[in-house]
Amino acid sequence: MKDSLKESRGGTIIEIEVVPNSSDFRIEYNQWSKRIKLKITSPAMKGHANKEIQNFFKDIFGDATIIKGEHNRKKSIFVNCSFEEVYNKLSKILK
Repeated sequence: MKDSLKESRGGTIIEIEVVPNSSDFRIEYNQWSKRIKLKITSPAMKGHANKEIQNFFKDIFGDATIIKGEHNRKKSIFVNCSFEEVYNKLSKILK
């Protein structure tokens, strides 16, 4: 899972891939793409999916910003936390 995280100035970037319109919310690690895979219930229309993604990460890390891929299934999320903190919190969720 560490492959999906990158240290950045002032925080950490999380590489994710999104599957919108899922029957339930689920998070897992995709070893092939080396990204955190989020299955979300919101449709990929009018920013609903992006809002659900940002709210999920804000609940965990306090702040989250989509910095790349706003109109794409592959996204980069910036959170204002250290690499270790992000890794530890996501590790607990992914178990």
